[in-house]
Amino acid sequence: MKIVKILNRTTDFGSIRSRNDLLSFTLKIVLYIIPAIILGHFTDMIVQKIKLRNVFGKDIIYYILLQTLFNVVILYLFILFLPNYLSEFQTTISGGYFNVLYFSIQTNYIDMLKEYMDMLI
Repeated sequence: MKIVKILNRTTDFGSIRSRNDLLSFTLKIVLYIIPAIILGHFTDMIVQKIKLRNVFGKDIIYYILLQTLFNVVILYLFILFLPNYLSEFQTTISGGYFNVLYFSIQTNYIDMLKEYMDMLI
């Protein structure tokens, strides 16, 4: 198979053409893994640094809301600037993998949510 054809299938966001062969599918997943890890990690670290400096005080709910706002803004920026990339988040395995990695790498966010929920009970 020609490399150009593989790359066309890989970068055809908004379609399921990458399913036609393993190499296209693998490359497309990589195109979702890298941004998910980078964006998730930096979002988590930025909020963690803000929390360590007690910018909003010691109440954890403010940091949960801040990180939630960051997540919403990042996903909204995808809607505005990369709609075809985002369209695969719910329709393809590779797009769903972005969501899994993006949110699961934000371990401090999960820890803050868990801590807050433990305080409520």
